[in-house]
Amino acid sequence: MCTKIKVVLADDHLLVMEGFRDLLSKAPNIEVVGEAADGEQAVFLASNRKPDVVVMDINMPGMDGYETVIWLKRNYPQVPVLVVSMIEKEEAIVRMLKLGVKGYLSKDVEPAELKQAMEAILKK
Repeated sequence: MCTKIKVVLADDHLLVMEGFRDLLSKAPNIEVVGEAADGEQAVFLASNRKPDVVVMDINMPGMDGYETVIWLKRNYPQVPVLVVSMIEKEEAIVRMLKLGVKGYLSKDVEPAELKQAMEAILKK
């Protein structure tokens, strides 16, 4: 029996969060262990739920995605971060990659690409 991939989701849009959760719940090897509406909640969940991967947006109230990635990389460098955002500007993508995220997807990708991206970054 294979171990499930534990995921923390962070996005301030409830509809997006529910869509991610519903999509990932169909995968037998993925378990959503926490959902955060902002960066503060994401770091709390990362500290307490010990996820295998964090899937997050950039634009969130309070602690945004950039600050959250910096905190995660400082405190949990072994946990890969996959950014899923509507921001497609090269500067944002490059900045996130320089901060250490393992992947960056646009929110308009095919649903199957989210699961594929998570599995790919966990193999790195």
